[in-house]
Amino acid sequence: MQTTHDSRARAPLTQAAPAGKDLEILQRFLTRQPVLDRGDHVIGYELKRRDRAPLEVLPGALSFQQAQDEHLLVSAIDLDHRKALGEKLIFLGVAPETLLNPLVEQLPSKRVVLALRPHADLDPVIIDRALALTRKGLMLALDDAPHVAATNPLMSVCRFVRLDIHQYDVMALAERMAGLQRGPRHELIATQVDTQEAFETGIKLGFDLLQGYYFTQLEPSKPGRLDTSVLRVMDLLNKIMDGVEINVLEATFKLDPALTYKLLRYINSPAIGLRVTIQSIGHALALLGYEQTYRWLTLLLFSSVRTSARNQALLRNALARAYFTEALGRERMDASRRGGLFITGVFSQLDALLNIPMSQALANLNLPHTVIDALLHGDGPYAPYLKLVIACERFDQEAIAALAGGLGLDAEGVNLAHVNALIWSESVEV
Repeated sequence: MQTTHDSRARAPLTQAAPAGKDLEILQRFLTRQPVLDRGDHVIGYELKRRDRAPLEVLPGALSFQQAQDEHLLVSAIDLDHRKALGEKLIFLGVAPETLLNPLVEQLPSKRVVLALRPHADLDPVIIDRALALTRKGLMLALDDAPHVAATNPLMSVCRFVRLDIHQYDVMALAERMAGLQRGPRHELIATQVDTQEAFETGIKLGFDLLQGYYFTQLEPSKPGRLDTSVLRVMDLLNKIMDGVEINVLEATFKLDPALTYKLLRYINSPAIGLRVTIQSIGHALALLGYEQTYRWLTLLLFSSVRTSARNQALLRNALARAYFTEALGRERMDASRRGGLFITGVFSQLDALLNIPMSQALANLNLPHTVIDALLHGDGPYAPYLKLVIACERFDQEAIAALAGGLGLDAEGVNLAHVNALIWSESVEV
């Protein structure tokens, strides 16, 4: 894609762009991190591409950073990426000079937030461009940095300010927050919130939004959630694993009509794409078979726990993990073992759902040893695929490259599976 840039906007060449044969190595892995509000509702995702991979330098991009940013813009413009995230916001971290890229005009302004990484000396042309874009409705965020003062001209046009909470101790973070709250009103985002402790700190300090996977971690201060409804679903899963007769399964379902309703709603959702409406558990088993019914029962574990925004976020992430894991290994695994890929993905968050250690969460389930090995020990045929999926959530670029390479996967294949997993997880009714 050819672009042109205003000559006044050209930034100094900050890093030599890869040249020659290196341009052919385009391993740009897509990663994501959720952004949640104070009530644990996912409102968007930050998307990233692999930072250190050699990139094709498109015409008009005068630095390595601009080349990286240009590929991020293309990702956000791409219809598949937008479809994957539904109505959620897409955060893209870019250099201020990227505002001058004509591709910015093609971004869906109601969906994309450009998070600017500021530096001390900003060209007035960039500031004027930021003002013009925000007047047209584009949302901007400003990443916190020591030299970013309340008087920074970008402060007045940015809707969000993002702070990496790992850069401060609690007292320094509180002081920084107080300083920001004395200036123009912004929505404040805490980034790298990956533990319950970090979440609680962010809430106490008054952050509006929190970015990270804290909701996938155990909550030590709260009790476990292994209640009767969860045990009933586990009993059904074990019965299917043991191959009991359909009439025995139907009788078990009749003990809990709510489970029947939930399972039928899942099976009849657009994500499955069935041409007929399934009206009973017997009909479901006859049409789908034991393996597919087992898959959907795994999802009932998430909806059988008390409904909350946090559990909804966890379920969406578990759905994406399950589909992503299965898609990565489908063509590389014997047909008799493929079903374990999905189960491994979805059960990888069972400990967080039940708020108990994984070994205890799995104790009530009759699972293949290959699934248990992956979930408890990180071993066996399913483990590398699950590790790759989790690395794509964590911005762990080195791990992504190593794991993908070990599995013989390239960036195009991994990214396609990633986007399709997000599309599918958003389409399932939960």
